[in-house]
Amino acid sequence: MVDTKELPQRARYYQSVGDGVALSKGGYYTDLKEQYIIFLCPMDIFKRGLPVYHFENRAREDSSITLNDHTFKNFYNFNKYEDFTNPVVKAYMKYFATRNADSRETETINDQVSFYKADTLIRNKYMTYEFDLHESKEEGRAEAKAEALAEKKVMAKGLREDGVPVEIISKRTGFTIEEIQAL
Repeated sequence: MVDTKELPQRARYYQSVGDGVALSKGGYYTDLKEQYIIFLCPMDIFKRGLPVYHFENRAREDSSITLNDHTFKNFYNFNKYEDFTNPVVKAYMKYFATRNADSRETETINDQVSFYKADTLIRNKYMTYEFDLHESKEEGRAEAKAEALAEKKVMAKGLREDGVPVEIISKRTGFTIEEIQAL
């Protein structure tokens, strides 16, 4: 991964996509589960020398107060793998930095990477995943727009049936007088 100077904004976008996928229309916000956005970076984008940066929403006035929205964004600098204390995390970070699979965990991930690189169908799906998410979001917007238009038509028809002048309905809804009369 290269530092394109927008990784924090990309993390925000990924969070929104995850929330949009997790929360179906009519769902409750309390249905949202914990969400971790994880970036594995070869560089320290925050330039503070830390091997990992953990972010969560906190009050500026008192950092002990968290928003408790269950969203976390973690940026791992895998080239600082020597600084990790957890041996499993350290092994993974070392693997990402060196591509040497020298532990049971990293051998497993290396096997998976090799498998997915060899499978052109899976590789294509991975490469088009973000595009598919965008398309799905656009389809959702189009559906919402169509639903809003249908609701507006029902409202305009109801107002017309209640005797509200078509000129006023037109002014309030944006429909032409002909469109209102056709409802």
